[in-house]
Amino acid sequence: MRFWLCCLFPLLLAGCDGGNRQLAKESLLYCAEGPPLTFNPQLVTSTQTLDATARQLYDRLLDIDPNNLQPVPALALAWSRSEDGLRYRFRLRPGVSFHHTAWFTPGRQLTAEDVVFTFRRLVDPHHPYHPVSGGRYPFFDSIGWPELIREVRALDSLEVEFILRRPDASFIANLASDYAVILSAEYAEGLLAAGTPQLLDQQPVGTGPFRLSHYRTDDFIRYYRHPDYWRGPARLGQLIFDITPKSSKRLAKLLTGECDVMAHPGASQMSVIRRHPELALDQATGMNVSALALNTQKPPFSDLRVRKALSLALSRTDILHAVYFDIGSVAESLLPPVSWGHHPNLLMPLPDLERARWLLEQAGLEHGFEMTLLVPAGSRSFNPDGLKTGQLIQRRLGELGIRVRLQSLEEQILRRTLREGAHDAVLTGWSADSPDPDNMLRNLLSCQAIAAGTNASRWCHPLFEHELDAALADPGLASRIGHYQLAQELVYQDMPLIPLTHSLKQQAHRRQVKGLRLQPYGGVAFHQAYKEE
Repeated sequence: MRFWLCCLFPLLLAGCDGGNRQLAKESLLYCAEGPPLTFNPQLVTSTQTLDATARQLYDRLLDIDPNNLQPVPALALAWSRSEDGLRYRFRLRPGVSFHHTAWFTPGRQLTAEDVVFTFRRLVDPHHPYHPVSGGRYPFFDSIGWPELIREVRALDSLEVEFILRRPDASFIANLASDYAVILSAEYAEGLLAAGTPQLLDQQPVGTGPFRLSHYRTDDFIRYYRHPDYWRGPARLGQLIFDITPKSSKRLAKLLTGECDVMAHPGASQMSVIRRHPELALDQATGMNVSALALNTQKPPFSDLRVRKALSLALSRTDILHAVYFDIGSVAESLLPPVSWGHHPNLLMPLPDLERARWLLEQAGLEHGFEMTLLVPAGSRSFNPDGLKTGQLIQRRLGELGIRVRLQSLEEQILRRTLREGAHDAVLTGWSADSPDPDNMLRNLLSCQAIAAGTNASRWCHPLFEHELDAALADPGLASRIGHYQLAQELVYQDMPLIPLTHSLKQQAHRRQVKGLRLQPYGGVAFHQAYKEE
């Protein structure tokens, strides 16, 4: 099958002689659901961008062990924290090489200078690279890193120190997230001198297992093996992201062998994949949530009675059946049961249209109203079909006289719209980047996350902020759990977000592909992947 395919797709697997049979064996085609918005994951919160960049091109100081969810060494061999929790020191791994590419030849290996450059750019508004590519770093802005980090400095060539303004128990976990990738200061300095600093985020250079070779916009991305990768070279010589937005087309390509791995298979496709003798399906519990966010700064959603009425009108069980085909669970709160911060005593009320009508009458809206529901185009790891979910919500709210117009938006336009804040409501959600509950709660609902565009409800509650900050200031696990549960109770009472579902992480692939492992947090990884004969 692959021999035939190399003739059919010369752009991806050129040539059809015996030598290229080996090339086909060492090449893996991944059917991705969408294009990256950039080649620097620090600039966005796009799942497609994280998948295409974070674990292919880059490394972080620390990783998360998928078995025990504890931080483990990556680019940093060891780390320590001061007794007051304000200073963190990291000893870097020697001998780490950056990519050799058509646009950059490194003159040195990784040093503390690269770490200092990477994080100063994010938190220092006066840094020459801070405004490059828009000057927004949504993940780091929403968790308050510009206000948290006082200084990042190199102590010697392989030791770096972070100095914080206050203790933060989630600091280490955030350093292990897919957003905390390390860039090359040497490459950045050369681009700045040449007057082309924006190329840092468009023509990437990292230390990861693959290097970028070519990107045909909205079509495919070609990566080659990084031969000097510090963990050892990948077994794949070539990795290709075949950008295929429609889930049905991704499955068709997987069935015919045009793709080796398929991103985010639809719930309705599970039975086909399971029955096919040449395909395998991987599933893993994911810490995520799908939710309906209501703009609490805009009438009528600023009225708690209206928000509660909408919550009572929705049937989350119908959404689980029709959209997820029961592959997942109904969400009772934002944090799923797998999270150590989950609140076990919160239960969303069952649908009750009569009480919902009564609440709308109390709010003076007995005849309903008109609203626009923004729906992200394509699939997400936490919601495989946003449009279908929106249609189910539209139908249920229609029974209350609420006339819902659905508007599907691409990721970049959607994020800009949410930052502007004129929307009514949006289907949103979050896939956690680390085990810490702060990652999900702060990005979805903190005051700082409003400007970053991740807090789509634009809800800003001082007590909620207090509980989140108290959880970070206290290193004791029991105390932290208590603070996060109180924070969830506030969300439950005020209902700025209506939690809908928690989904499983899923990935389909052809059986000859081995070494894949679904990450409990973050994007896809192919360093260990290979293909059997």
